[in-house]
Amino acid sequence: MRVRRLVIAAWAALASLLAIGSLAPALAAASGSGGVLVVGDSLELLTIPYLRRYLPGVTLTTNAVGGYNSYQIYDLFRESYDPSQSVIVFDAGTNDNPAYPQILAGNLAEVAAQIGDRCMVVPTVHGYTVNGIDNDGKNRTVRSFAASRPGTQAPDWAGAVAAHPELLQSDGLHPTAAGAEYRAQLIAQGIERCLAHSHSAAPQATISAAPELSTVDRFARREAAVAAAIAGSLAEQVALQVAGEQPWLPTALAMVSPYA
Repeated sequence: MRVRRLVIAAWAALASLLAIGSLAPALAAASGSGGVLVVGDSLELLTIPYLRRYLPGVTLTTNAVGGYNSYQIYDLFRESYDPSQSVIVFDAGTNDNPAYPQILAGNLAEVAAQIGDRCMVVPTVHGYTVNGIDNDGKNRTVRSFAASRPGTQAPDWAGAVAAHPELLQSDGLHPTAAGAEYRAQLIAQGIERCLAHSHSAAPQATISAAPELSTVDRFARREAAVAAAIAGSLAEQVALQVAGEQPWLPTALAMVSPYA
């Protein structure tokens, strides 16, 4: 109860500071203000409408173009990135030639170099096999990147498709409506974890397991739960940051192949 009272007190102090505009720039400069940037290809285009449904309390900036490879999606990131954003969803790799996983590795590194300590969500890749080469190399790249960068979330879309091929359209690449909603759940969980850990010490990288396939009622319950969790976690995170940062508050708390 004492901790709860301190958090409430710090949150009240934050509200007062924001009213006079004295703290907002400092929070934005540290690690964003809770916004999320989502960039990707046609898979992300199909996912975004459901993603908005699962994250109703989160400011989403989206920029996705069908058929784009990792280089082009990196350009979308550069067009849309703002320091006020706390989480970057880099949904790329599907349209890269699987013989060259270094394409994805290089662009992930470029994004990471520009965003500081902001959290990233990087889904694993399900794409076509080309000349006998599958997407294992791309997915090793994703997992290696997640392991090397604390807090990075890697929703396992490739694993979900392997377990539930019915999530795909007849082309074997794009998700059905149910698959896009399922994919949105995976990515929303990664975003939620990023937001929850945005101010915690040494967050762990996570390779996310696929959620259980749900009924419509379960989807609705999940949506409400995600919204409540995000609202609660953001309030506590900002309050704790205020307590730590304000001295008067310590006692209060190119080789590509287009598919998607």
